[in-house]
Amino acid sequence: MIPPRVAIDGLLFDDVTLEEATTRIVLLAKMRDRPRFVCTGNLDHLALASSDREFKAAYDAADLVVADGAPVVWLSKLGGTPLRERVAGSDLFWTLGEASARAGTTLFFLGGADGAAEAAKAALERRSKGVKVVGTYCPPFATFSEQAEQDRIREVVRAACPDILLVAFGAPKQEKWIAANKDHLGVPVAIGVGGSFEMASGMLRRAPVWMQRTGLEWAYRFAQQPRRLFHRYVVRDIPHLVKAAARAARVRVTDFF
Repeated sequence: MIPPRVAIDGLLFDDVTLEEATTRIVLLAKMRDRPRFVCTGNLDHLALASSDREFKAAYDAADLVVADGAPVVWLSKLGGTPLRERVAGSDLFWTLGEASARAGTTLFFLGGADGAAEAAKAALERRSKGVKVVGTYCPPFATFSEQAEQDRIREVVRAACPDILLVAFGAPKQEKWIAANKDHLGVPVAIGVGGSFEMASGMLRRAPVWMQRTGLEWAYRFAQQPRRLFHRYVVRDIPHLVKAAARAARVRVTDFF
């Protein structure tokens, strides 16, 4: 039986480990009963969902929502319903590759920076012998919103016929795109993975394990791209975390009394 989801600052998360999330995604891919999708939620997603109804609706409709971010786990503990662990999309990338090599599930990489998906494919093939990546495609940024390009994306994905589609458009774009297109792709499971291709390929360096475990991975990433990430981390996310923590603590105190 699948346990009930945990409510964290307006979004619902599944209390799963990395291993359990990987297993569930593979099982969903094998079911092939209907298109399903997975969200990898972090603090920035909580902030965006608080003011973006379409983004929140995508989360509400997701078949699996994992906590991709230490602050989400912190908030769950503060609210009295602790999630067992963080399940980062960057880690799912590798475990799904291992599962592909074992179970034969096929993968397709969509999006990312120019060359990132192909480089990530090569990196995964080096690490997981027998992994089945059936294609990659990076839509041109300039023409992405044009109908001809949208038709092209669907055509490329349908032709490859993957079991699992990894979409790296960044949030909230990737979640909205998956929710709007999942019924037209012929793919059992789609997942928003953010910057996973760049990290897997080495275009971006991942934080040391100790920083990942202590919730400081954001700082390591910010140091690599301060101009690009300043508004996200400093203007939007940190103030939201303070407010979300206050809300969680208030709810817990209210429940206690």
